[in-house]
Amino acid sequence: MRIVVFDDRKSLAHLGLGILSVMWPWIWIIFSVYEIVEFCLKKRKKRREKIGEFIGDLVEFLVGAGVAGMLLCPSSILGIG
Repeated sequence: MRIVVFDDRKSLAHLGLGILSVMWPWIWIIFSVYEIVEFCLKKRKKRREKIGEFIGDLVEFLVGAGVAGMLLCPSSILGIG
């Protein structure tokens, strides 16, 4: 299985939503439900989304959340305070 990360324009949206999810956690729930529904519905159409692309979308989101978390809360990463 090959995981495809940052492969299209939607990748920037996934990254941006990940960044925003640090401030508004409900975005994570909506994004997860959307991705699962998209994966299941595309499965029935002509062009099936591969599991590697699905996981890649989640990785893009988590990279955005991780970067935003490190920039907004550096003290928790460094063990200060």
